[in-house]
Amino acid sequence: MARPRFGLALGGGGARGFAHIGVLQRLEEQGIRPDYVTGSSMGALVAASYIKTGSAAGAWAELDAMTSSAAFRKLGMHLINVNGRGGESFWHQVSSAIQDRIVINLAHSKPGLVRADRIRDAIGIVVTEDTWFDSGTELGIVATDLYSGEDVYFTEGPLLPAVMASIAIPGFLPPVYHEGRTLVDGGVSQQVPIRMAREMGADFVLAVDVGQDISPITEMDNAMAIMSQSENIRSCHYRDMLNREADVLLLPDMPGVHWSAYDQREQFVDLGIAAFEERRVTFEQAWYQRRHPIWGKIKSFLS
Repeated sequence: MARPRFGLALGGGGARGFAHIGVLQRLEEQGIRPDYVTGSSMGALVAASYIKTGSAAGAWAELDAMTSSAAFRKLGMHLINVNGRGGESFWHQVSSAIQDRIVINLAHSKPGLVRADRIRDAIGIVVTEDTWFDSGTELGIVATDLYSGEDVYFTEGPLLPAVMASIAIPGFLPPVYHEGRTLVDGGVSQQVPIRMAREMGADFVLAVDVGQDISPITEMDNAMAIMSQSENIRSCHYRDMLNREADVLLLPDMPGVHWSAYDQREQFVDLGIAAFEERRVTFEQAWYQRRHPIWGKIKSFLS
């Protein structure tokens, strides 16, 4: 019987995606190198760095350098998490800013609040070559077609536009126009790209979801807040449905932590490690049973 192929699906979640590095560290310690790593949004950037450098430590070094750079500072991520807005989600932050008339002119005249060249400068610190395969692991990146709503899978070709498309948060970062398509954040269609890992050939998928849960909003007395919360509820339910397709799901515990908190990236790595440790036994049993189905069932029965 052929060895089952291991897939690792890394979800989007902004700075919270640094938790993926903690999971990669633990997998390395167990001697496991995935056959496939798929990424959506921040998960795509972590996955690309992991493939390029060949290790969790290498991914950390590159992404830490990127988020410490002047080019990244120009993106204005640190300005998103405004205290006292009454909600954590990006959509609520932007809608609040629009109500305050801070960005209303930009929102009506431009496809995003950040220029594409600034994004390219920041991401280009990490994505310096078109590396899709290294040390036995294949990379897959998902984006979303803004017109058709279809998943768009990248497994070869220019890597920079693929990553830029996957991280293009609608309304904040501009869409990426690539090969006749208008592409936005992979998290719009696959917050955690479990399906992509399966379609690439994975027999077993470990998924890491660092997205935010439904966030309470203190004041639900205006149309923008109501629309924002409704969209948040819908997206969370859809994400939970897709997450059931994973063999094992890791959910790092990050209550109240905003996706733009890049200054907490070291803590997020530790939270990824903690999430793995919490599900370590479940993961080891599930992976063993997939590799040894008969013995796995016997061990499960005896235990």
